[in-house]
Amino acid sequence: MQKIFLTHNQQMRKLRDDKHIECRDSSCKEILCRTGYFNLVNGYKEAFVASKGTNGNHVYHSGTSLHEMNALKEFDDELRALLQRQITKIEEEVRTVVAYKFDEANDRGKIAWYQIEAYNPKNNAAKIMRVISNAYRDVELSQQEYVSYYLAHHKFIPTWIMVKVISFSHFINLVNSSKDAVKQAVCKLYGIMDASGKCNYKLLSGSLPWFRIVRNACAHNERIYTLSAPDSRIRMQYMDLLSASYKRSKDKTIMDLIVYMKYYSPHKEYCKFIENINHLILSLQGDLHPTAFDNVRAALGIKDLTHLHELCKNPKEINYNKLSKM
Repeated sequence: MQKIFLTHNQQMRKLRDDKHIECRDSSCKEILCRTGYFNLVNGYKEAFVASKGTNGNHVYHSGTSLHEMNALKEFDDELRALLQRQITKIEEEVRTVVAYKFDEANDRGKIAWYQIEAYNPKNNAAKIMRVISNAYRDVELSQQEYVSYYLAHHKFIPTWIMVKVISFSHFINLVNSSKDAVKQAVCKLYGIMDASGKCNYKLLSGSLPWFRIVRNACAHNERIYTLSAPDSRIRMQYMDLLSASYKRSKDKTIMDLIVYMKYYSPHKEYCKFIENINHLILSLQGDLHPTAFDNVRAALGIKDLTHLHELCKNPKEINYNKLSKM
């Protein structure tokens, strides 16, 4: 059946009478005006649900208020901004590193990115052609002034521009199709190695798509704290710094993203990021019912807040000066 239109006052009454959610003063009405019933209640109610009633409707923890739901939404908004900023920084850097090593591995750029010989000969030729075709399409659709300039004055697009303008998804496919020397250099620069000291291509190819998924969710203003990918967790060195309980979970969560960032970020920068994340979560803790807060923490994939600080132990530096020697 079609939903009946409700005024803001009627929405508040519905929250009080039907859902037993505290919602009375003018500040609650302002929240509904600015945020919208669907965006707030339907978007953030799960953390506050205690059970389901006999009629199938949600039963909320006693004392749940609209202000708590709004505090959770504001937390999610700030988390989204924080993650997007850090992911964008990492993405830009990895694209730059790959462009440099791609040309270096191809006779210092004499073999162009649009030639099949520029890619790993172990790969299927049709797959490589799809990578080249997708890159061509992204370049063609680009509205960037520097792309138009190069096409007008040089009749070609160099690798560093192509890598900058193609979509993150197509960039990841390009990395996976690149010559081993390119992937090895990226793994060595960021310490993406397995227990035996070999380049961990599985972690490289698994971490970049999770950056992309979270970044896209951030860009589209989607709920972030509950984002997960079932049965896709990758075993990695820095997760071993944490409690053994993390090894039992199979789902990839925001916590996995936070751990991935340790590989791709200089230590000082990473610890500042962890400090910001921790401060954000602690601020939320003071605004929510303990059970609701625990639900949020669990959805993030964090077993205990102290584990965030564990990630800042064992300093890891990235030696960019050695990039040309890798």
